[in-house]
Amino acid sequence: MYDNGLVLGRFQGLHKGHQALIDTALKNCRKVLVFVGSSNKSGTVRNPFTYELRESMIRELYGDRITIAPLPDIGVGDVSAWGDYLLKTGREAIGEDICAIVCGNERKYHLWFPDKPDLSLVKLDRAEIPISASELRSFILKDDYRAFCSLTDERMHRYYGVMRGILCVINS
Repeated sequence: MYDNGLVLGRFQGLHKGHQALIDTALKNCRKVLVFVGSSNKSGTVRNPFTYELRESMIRELYGDRITIAPLPDIGVGDVSAWGDYLLKTGREAIGEDICAIVCGNERKYHLWFPDKPDLSLVKLDRAEIPISASELRSFILKDDYRAFCSLTDERMHRYYGVMRGILCVINS
């Protein structure tokens, strides 16, 4: 069991893959911080939804069992400076060091944390829940409610109309 775990995502459509990350963090960490990445961006094809909407969706599922915080982009890319920023901002958010990062099995995490012996990466295989938020948004744009529902928790279904409205405006 780790003291403090971190999950990072843009959550531009909260889906079952995101839930698997947060659920794993809750099982393995005493405290869980969920960073909503690109929190300073919205209204674009890649980042359509506001931080507030994304936070609301996460809070709907997890209530007060987790800490949710915004993480604005700083524009450094997949380098160790990004990892340092992530850990520093995580410490500021919860007042303690981050011990574990629960993440997918993407290579970028090794680039972010090349020399951090006190940090564990708890990796989930993305192939086990093969979904991306981009794919989820495409189902919403196509008005494929059935596909959307199959990839999201039923508590997210009430957000479908709001998300569809935003996506239709942005993609028109």
